[in-house]
Amino acid sequence: MPYITTEEVKEKRNAIKKALPDFKFSVTRQNGTSISVAIMEGKLDLMGDSQRDYESVNHFYIEDNYKDKPEVKKVLKTIYDIAKGGQRELTYDGDYGSVPNFYVDITIGRWDKPYEIKA
Repeated sequence: MPYITTEEVKEKRNAIKKALPDFKFSVTRQNGTSISVAIMEGKLDLMGDSQRDYESVNHFYIEDNYKDKPEVKKVLKTIYDIAKGGQRELTYDGDYGSVPNFYVDITIGRWDKPYEIKA
């Protein structure tokens, strides 16, 4: 069963904040099984022309979805690479495929608080 400790999340939070000091984040542990990173504020327009208040980032498609926005892609890849550090395949299930020892969830803003661009 996937599991990540509070201490592991704290270490990843500190590493993300150190790597990207121009941004504000909410880095939390969700249900003991995943790390959730919400980018809340920064100097870079991460949302582009989106009409939504927040956006979920599919880490499998960061390269494809943000290929026209290299600065955004770099920020998202940095966050994902730090957050997934230490992730390994826990089990392999014939029906569901690989099950990692924890999951990574990245959003730009949150459903209750949109991402803010600070000049």
